[in-house]
Amino acid sequence: MSIERMPELGTKPISLTVKLPAIKDRGTDHLGEGLRELYRRGDLTDVALLCAEQTFKCHRVVLAAQSEVFKEGLGNASTAPPGPGGKQEVRLADIANPEAVKFMLDYLYRVNADIWEDYNPRTQEINKDVLRLAQNFRLPGLTEKAMHWLAQDLTTGNVVERLTICEDFGLGALRERILEQLTYNKRALAEVASSPQIMSYPKLMQAMLQLAAAVPEPDIKSGPQPKKKGRKA
Repeated sequence: MSIERMPELGTKPISLTVKLPAIKDRGTDHLGEGLRELYRRGDLTDVALLCAEQTFKCHRVVLAAQSEVFKEGLGNASTAPPGPGGKQEVRLADIANPEAVKFMLDYLYRVNADIWEDYNPRTQEINKDVLRLAQNFRLPGLTEKAMHWLAQDLTTGNVVERLTICEDFGLGALRERILEQLTYNKRALAEVASSPQIMSYPKLMQAMLQLAAAVPEPDIKSGPQPKKKGRKA
């Protein structure tokens, strides 16, 4: 004989209320910390990024979760075939600096997030490769980091190079800010316009001249002329 329901005591059940302490917010991202630790140790990795004879081991779930490009590519065995160790391999042929790949992976894994406030690649070429990776894998947050670094230590000596990088990577917001600074600084604009380097970029030269022509001349209002003092007799 089976009992279909638990027997009830008494004829009329009475509600009981049990109060427990509130659930504490531990404030710890255990999943993120676990993935970062696996990344640091190279454990349970299933993807290898190859760049300039260096190999970076990582996890496809992390790459795919933050980049649609990685998600589509890693889901296709023909575009990312398995290597000797059974890991899928992605060769980054257009990236010359392995440091840029390390920056990208640290960004994806959120490794040392506080250090990203002081993002400081050793060279401009490394930063350009970071921008290239961000563009290739559609990582706007990484683009923003590299763009902010590009805006630092700006001078008339490097402004043409910076503007060219803006053109190459579609950094329209930074480009407009730099051109705005030039157009309102006549001395800086004259120095850049007279440099031999700018002659190699006619479109850039044209953009600067157009913006400079659009700046209104300051309205200088003449005040009352001082009265001449009469000569003493």
